[in-house]
Amino acid sequence: MTKEKKLQILDDLVARAEKITYDSKSDMECCEDDTKSFIRNAMPNDNRWIGRIESISWYLGAFSSLTQEWEFIEAWNDGKTSFIGVLNSIKSEIELYDTDEQPTQIYSKPDEQGVKSNKIFIVHGHNNEMKLDVARTVERLDLAPIILHEQPSIGSETIIEKFERLSQDVSFAIVLLSADDKMDDGKYRARQNVILELGYFIAKLGRENVVTLYDASLKIELPSDVSGVLYEQYDLNGAWKFKMAQALNAAEFNVDANRLI
Repeated sequence: MTKEKKLQILDDLVARAEKITYDSKSDMECCEDDTKSFIRNAMPNDNRWIGRIESISWYLGAFSSLTQEWEFIEAWNDGKTSFIGVLNSIKSEIELYDTDEQPTQIYSKPDEQGVKSNKIFIVHGHNNEMKLDVARTVERLDLAPIILHEQPSIGSETIIEKFERLSQDVSFAIVLLSADDKMDDGKYRARQNVILELGYFIAKLGRENVVTLYDASLKIELPSDVSGVLYEQYDLNGAWKFKMAQALNAAEFNVDANRLI
């Protein structure tokens, strides 16, 4: 299916959805089913959108004397807005990333075709100084740091959808473990989303393409079940910068550590 054809089908689905009224349940269900069929045919490697559609609530339940008609209409309109938002998000993604030659590959590794991207994803917690220091260091090595909240969103995409999109073509990840949450034993740990994203990049890029920097000024709990990942202390003397450059060179980025002097 060509890109032009996909966009035309989405435009038709949006037009259909906009005309459906709250008392036309069968029309809504038909439109949903047609949208799911389109996703399965046009985007076979991407199951995110079907889950988004199935999570939309159109009805409060059966009419009863305890509910007013306006409540059902309001619930319907909220569901309709969400549904059209999903359609427009799919359209935006296809416009940006799809080609007529091959389907969108959401989870493909960036170097499967032998090409290294210069984009370095930085996963961070609440330590803003640590985040900026690492980002500046990446830039000095003539690479492009990717920080999630600094990048624009597309349509009504969720945070996880934005994360998946921006991580699609990165070749290396730097994960920052800062003292974000204090535990009962007095130790600290990173935010749990940071640990989740650490696991994501290990699976996506391989351990050799992930470096973890941890705050050496406090007792940080390090994940015990991801042995083999390179852990380096982040300290103010800057020794971590050269170790990070070594890791990048080992991953075949050919950076010049002299830029850090």
